[in-house]
Amino acid sequence: MSRKRWIWVGLLVAALVVIGGGAWASRGQVAYAGIAAGYAAKQTCSCLHVSGRSLESCLADFPEDAPSNITIAQEGDTVRASVLFGAISSAATYEEEYGCRIVD
Repeated sequence: MSRKRWIWVGLLVAALVVIGGGAWASRGQVAYAGIAAGYAAKQTCSCLHVSGRSLESCLADFPEDAPSNITIAQEGDTVRASVLFGAISSAATYEEEYGCRIVD
């Protein structure tokens, strides 16, 4: 193998190590984002459908920085919350006999 090819192989391996290390280091934040999306969807669904409040009133219950990090959309009896620019999302749906439950 030529020297130039060895340099490219070395750079590729180094890039893979950096990307893998970054993914490994951020695994906790990704898990937390999934929990946050599920919590936001369930809480908002319950607030809207069980308590009968408006969406604006329900959003006021979240911390001040939440609206900049979480996107919430209502579609009938289903509330979808997403974080990280929509990369991680969760939905909760309202059922008359059971209240709200997370569906995905």
